[in-house]
Amino acid sequence: MLEIGYVESINEKRGTARITFDRRSACDKCKMCLTASGDKMKVYVEVKNTLGAKVGDKVGVTMSDTFILKAAFIVYIIPIILVGIGLAVFHNFSDLILLVVVAVGLVLGVGIGITVDKVVRKKGTFAPSMTEIIRDEVVTPPVDNEENEK
Repeated sequence: MLEIGYVESINEKRGTARITFDRRSACDKCKMCLTASGDKMKVYVEVKNTLGAKVGDKVGVTMSDTFILKAAFIVYIIPIILVGIGLAVFHNFSDLILLVVVAVGLVLGVGIGITVDKVVRKKGTFAPSMTEIIRDEVVTPPVDNEENEK
């Protein structure tokens, strides 16, 4: 997935750039980007500044489809699997016990998701990457030399 944003700041020490994007509906659950303080219509992400971008540059940032699918699996499927296992194992017990098992499965699934997210972010395995600096060039039409010669 390619997103276009603007470099808001540079961290020379870490070699990263903070890129700000317009918030989209897909941003609600992903949490790859963080919400900019005070402006709920903007999100930002910190990426390695591999292209030497400067503050104010318009840049393209990609997040691999593989990452997006793996993130969705961690966030949604792991808790559902844990709840399903709990219900299968405790299906003969009372409703109160089933409720507790479902709650524990959900909390455990979210905990696993948070832990995996921290490990993945620390390793930088699925981090978004800066792919291009976009220069908005002004295109001038070619001059017809034959008309100028007349």
